[in-house]
Order: sequence, then structure tokens, then C-alpha cells
Amino acid sequence: MTVPEERAASILAAQRYVVIGTADADGPWTAAAQYRLLARGMYVESGRASRHARAISASGVASGVVYDSSAAIADADGVQLSFRASEVDADASAISAVLAERLPRDAGTDDDAAAVLAVPDKRLYVLEVERVFVFDRDAWRTRGTDARLEVDAAAVWARLT
Repeated sequence: MTVPEERAASILAAQRYVVIGTADADGPWTAAAQYRLLARGMYVESGRASRHARAISASGVASGVVYDSSAAIADADGVQLSFRASEVDADASAISAVLAERLPRDAGTDDDAAAVLAVPDKRLYVLEVERVFVFDRDAWRTRGTDARLEVDAAAVWARLT
């Protein structure tokens, strides 16, 4: 059996989409986005007018979940995350700096900041991981209880690099 940090790293390395949770004056909101891994978290691309982008710009925080939707119910697994979140300036050097920090899984994809800048409303949003949780499989299997275990975020990201 793998340790929880290994499970979290494995899920983050294998999947491509995060469901981002934010809140604004109208209440909570979730949206799925493709992510790229960074040494300290991940980034997503989005339009500035999207509800989650506006909420990130206003609050500087977000949450997320990455899960394996193909797993059987008995093997369900996922990672829940809390983030400090920020919009990257619409500047070629700022965008290039984020792109240069990508982990090996995502290196070499979409390397040109011009592709982001070509869409006037498009931005990168950096999601810096503060806390990481994995599904408590033992609680689920023995008691049918949906529970989480907090794991060491630095240890998870060390396994991803």
C-alpha cells in the first residue's frame, strides 16, 4: 500500500483537470479547468471575465479537487487542495516566468507566451498549494464514511519533481 503523499502525487501526475472552487458575492462557484503543474502548485488558463477568475482576483484564494473519475467505487481516490491564487500579469516576461517553472510532466507544451497574449481576455492563474488532502480509503471501506486525510504538501510536490 502506498503512503498518502505518493497517492496524491500519483493522482496529480496522472490527471489533467482540476475542479476549482471559489466564492463571490453571489455565493460559491465551481468550474473545471485543465491544469499544468508548477514547482509550488499549478496554473490554469482562463478568461478574466469568468466567474472563478473574478473571484480569484478579488479574494486571492481558491480550492480544488483532482480525482480519478475512471476508478471503481471501491477504489475511489482524489486530492483536495487549498490555494493562494493570483492572476499573472498580461506581460510576456511574467507569463514566460510561469511557463519556465513547469514540472517535467508539462515541460515543452505551449511554450510561447504569445499564445496567451494573442487572446486579449486570457490570463494564467497561479494556484499556490497551501494544504493537501487525500480521500481516506480506510474510512470509506470500513465504515462507509466520506473522510479526508491531510498530507504534507511539500512531500507531495517533492514526489512530482
